[in-house]
Amino acid sequence: MARPKSKIACIESLTIGTCTVALTLDGRYRSEDGTYLCSIRFTMNRGRYYYHLGDRYTADEFDAIDKSDGRGRGGNQSQNYTERCRLVEIYNHFADIVRDMSNKGTLKSIDNIKAVLTGRVSTYGNDSKDIYANTFIGLWNEIIGQKKASTAETYRNARDCFIKSGVFRPKNGYSVDVNTIKAWIDYMKGTGYTQTTIGFYLRAIRVVFKACISQGYMLEKDYPFGATDPKKIKIPSGASRKTDFLTVAQMTELYNFFVNGEIPAEYKTPELIRQSLGMLLCQYLCNGCNLYDLALLRYDDYYDVSEHKALRFFRHKTKDHSESGSEVIIPIIPPLETIMAELATPYSHGGLVFPFLLGEGVAPDSIRARNKIHQENHNIADRMAKVAKMIGWDVAPSSTYARHSFATNLSRQKIPMDYISFAMGHSIGNRGQITKRYISPYPIEEQMEYNSYLLDLPELKALRHNDISKEELVKMLKDKMTKEELLSLLLG
Repeated sequence: MARPKSKIACIESLTIGTCTVALTLDGRYRSEDGTYLCSIRFTMNRGRYYYHLGDRYTADEFDAIDKSDGRGRGGNQSQNYTERCRLVEIYNHFADIVRDMSNKGTLKSIDNIKAVLTGRVSTYGNDSKDIYANTFIGLWNEIIGQKKASTAETYRNARDCFIKSGVFRPKNGYSVDVNTIKAWIDYMKGTGYTQTTIGFYLRAIRVVFKACISQGYMLEKDYPFGATDPKKIKIPSGASRKTDFLTVAQMTELYNFFVNGEIPAEYKTPELIRQSLGMLLCQYLCNGCNLYDLALLRYDDYYDVSEHKALRFFRHKTKDHSESGSEVIIPIIPPLETIMAELATPYSHGGLVFPFLLGEGVAPDSIRARNKIHQENHNIADRMAKVAKMIGWDVAPSSTYARHSFATNLSRQKIPMDYISFAMGHSIGNRGQITKRYISPYPIEEQMEYNSYLLDLPELKALRHNDISKEELVKMLKDKMTKEELLSLLLG
């Protein structure tokens, strides 16, 4: 015959937001000795979750603990009262967790509470088609689906490495901590991953942790990364690329080779070698843009408004999440104009400037686009190695050199750092960003002047108001004007 169910006391109960937190016994299960598990009961949206504390009491024992008030026999030294104080202290800890979740807007369901307390949710594993549903990896998969093709590949590779390392199992749910990440790092180091790759992968998983916190499956205190906290993970920096640049003299040598050099007959496809050299120079002269942005560059309205003196693009890498750090204005200085005259497609409003890089009809964020640009970057590196051999260089520059060379060379010429940041599309915070949407802080003529320092060519000196001497100015005017025109100018 079933034993009659005893009435169970509730020592503490508090409603926080839409969740009621109570200190009670789990009355669903009673052991043979008549005891129940002491629990924190969470009630929310008609759902309940009992978090067992490990202690067991009969209903009468728990009732006596509930009624103890520190007075009478034994006073505040009585066993029941001491026990009550201990349990209430534990209860307050869980109530504080729920209160913090409520304040941060992450108290959404019983699953959120379960994930924060245990790392697991009630629906884990219910979907037989996806063993990672409602787990840390499941959320990682969602993030991958929201990324561009190039970024998604890095996140996907990081996820696959994380799973392969064996530090995570589906049953872990959202239970991923500092020790888990340290074990993963040890695996990557032992498997031969470079510090740069480890840094990339840690930055990818860092995004997943932030998503876990924002969606209420993890507390902020459990975030495992921190640059100053010795107990947390510091993401390593990749190898420095400060030496991966070409000087103004070297870039000028490449440009002169493009204009006047001849590719020996022994090289096959000389036109493609010349094209790749032109693309590297264009990346450099187009404010150090990457090949993706060069492939997407169009003759847009800005090109028309500037009277064909400048091009504009929005950095593909940052345009989706950094409005203030995505617009780039390219002044078309004479050397860039020379390269475009040979390699760019004829002007057509809205058309691609260099359609051979990607072409129309290819979605910029697609895997196809990413693979094509990846291949073109390889082509440039391979062909530039041949160019370097032709001109007797030890260094073989790649597309990476273009951006670093742009920034380094202008900095060495004492060009204002604000201009360099502006030209490269770097965000400088909110300072002046509203104004910049309407008024460029650097007129085209000033941009022309600054970018003229990228190459050491006589025709660029005319753009530098501070560097040109009176004699050079007179000579340039004499070369370009008739005697009558010059006299008219000088006499007013």
